[in-house]
Formats: sequence, structure tokens, C-alpha cells
Amino acid sequence: MKHAYFTKYYYLLNICIFAWIFYQSLSHANAQVIPPSQQTTNILDEQRYTGSLLSPSGAMAKAGLWAIEPYAQMTISRGAYQANGNVKNNQHRTDNFINFTLVKYAVTNHFSVQSTPQIRYAWNGHTTSSSLHFADLPIEFQYRILDQIRGTLQPNVTAILGMTFPTGNYSNLGRALDGAGNGTYALRFGLQSQAAYKVFNRAFRVRVWGVGRQPLNSVNIKNISNYGTSLGYRGNARPGLFGNTGFSLEYGLNKKWLLSFDFVYDWAKGTRIRGTDKHAIYNRHITGASHDVQIAPAIEYNWSPTIGVIVGSALTVNGHNTNDFIQPQFAIMMLF
Repeated sequence: MKHAYFTKYYYLLNICIFAWIFYQSLSHANAQVIPPSQQTTNILDEQRYTGSLLSPSGAMAKAGLWAIEPYAQMTISRGAYQANGNVKNNQHRTDNFINFTLVKYAVTNHFSVQSTPQIRYAWNGHTTSSSLHFADLPIEFQYRILDQIRGTLQPNVTAILGMTFPTGNYSNLGRALDGAGNGTYALRFGLQSQAAYKVFNRAFRVRVWGVGRQPLNSVNIKNISNYGTSLGYRGNARPGLFGNTGFSLEYGLNKKWLLSFDFVYDWAKGTRIRGTDKHAIYNRHITGASHDVQIAPAIEYNWSPTIGVIVGSALTVNGHNTNDFIQPQFAIMMLF
């Protein structure tokens, strides 16, 4: 078990190092090709962004600004990654539709508050959710601790701290697919960095991030739950630490059109579950740690500096003990 954890964190560390080296090498190469004395800021200042599909955004730079970005996602399961990394197909795999809306307000030029309320609906070959269900509610505080300095390697850096509140159903469910939360308060923390450069006379924006979620409590569960228990079960569950790290690239074809790409490594420690089943037999187990690697190509179009749309798809390309899926989606970004 210790070896498995060591291996997981070893790979995670290597991905973080690779992303940072890649980010810095692009910045350094650009600084060499276009000396600061020869740079113009028109391209960078005029470029419009929605932001890539999977990357978190940093604190906004203008006090009083509102950002609202509704997403629509369809998750189409292709099977499940086993403990050895192989994919096993399942005839009755679960698909879902998710709508979440990013709502962000700039309190100051460096400090923003963000929330992403979410609803979901799921189905498989046997059953469906009974209705649309609200998921757990995250609220984050974001403070930009560094501003990008044009012509140098210094990017924007935002510190993130927040909490996820247990607003989603997770226990004593009418149907297994009605689960939309995990019942715990979870501390949210991380760092996000981004910078824009002029490459081949076009705007090129890079984001790098690492975020974690630490559940703060165990939860009592009974009957059908989001933890895989069935009728007659009584017990409790304690989810482990989880999070993701990655980078995104956005390249402007002109000031309205951009191509974007995300690379994300998701990871999670196991969940401890203990209790008695309907036969009063006590059992205790810890689910296996899991990870997946996602990529997400997309295209962005911005009608103006205050409204734009992004269309693309995320898909898993590697993983273990997790779902294998493709996730077409689109979002509309609006600034007020």
C-alpha cells in the first residue's frame, strides 16, 4: 500500500515539474525571440478570452466586475479503469448531464469571490435519477499575490482558499443515481498561475495550477448511498484527500478566435467505509486510491470583450480505479 501511494505521488510530482518546466521554457523562449524593447502590447491587450474548459481562473483585475459562465456537460462513459490501468467495458455504465455556473465577483483589483452551483441528472441501462439534483456547493476566495510583468518571466499567481458545503444528496437515497454529493465539508486550497505572451505575432496564454480538497468530517450513511451501499446498511464513511494539477494553452488566431488545450491529472486517496449490512454483518474497507489523466481540446469565440463561447470535449486517456469517459461540453462567458 505504501508503495502504491509513493508511486502515485511520484508521478504527480513529475507531472507538476514537467508542467512548470514547460511553462518556463515557453516564457523564456518567447522572451529571447521578442526582446522587451521590440514588443508591442496591442495584440495582448486586444485579445479576448473565455478561458479553457478545465483550467481554474485566477482573481480578476478590476474591482466591481462580475463574471458569469454557465456550462453544459454530457459525460459519456466508455467503461472503467481497473486497478491495473486496463479498461473494462460495462454494458450498463452510467452517463450524466451536468449544468454548473461559475459566478465570480471582484471585490478589489486583487481579491475575488467565486462559487459554482451545480445540478445533475444521471442514467444507465437499468434506471435514471428521479429528478435533477443539486450537488455540493463550493465557495472560494481568490487573492492574486503576484502580477505579470510584461517582458519578464513573472506570471500572475493567485492563491485559492475556500470550502465545499454538503448541499447534495448522499445517503438514504430513493435511487442509487440520486446521489449528487458526499456529505462532507471540504477545505479547498491551491495555487493558479497564468501569463500571456506574444508568439508569432499572436497572443499565447498559459495557465498552470495545482489544487487540493480535504474533507473535514466523516458522515453517517444508511440504506442506498453515494458510497455504494444498499438497503439495510448502517454505518459511516470518511473520504480522503483529492485534487488535480495541470496546465492549459490558449492561442489566438485573431482577437475573437482562439484554440485551447488542457492537460489535467486528477487524483484521490481512498474512502474509509465501515458499518453493518442488512444481515447485521459488520464490514470495514478502504476503497482504492484512484487517478485519471484528461485532455480537453476546444475552440473559443468572443463576440466582444464581455461575451464569448467555448465548445470542446474532455476525455480520459489514462487512469486506474476510475471512470473512462468522453465529456463534450460548451460554456458561455459573460462579464458585467
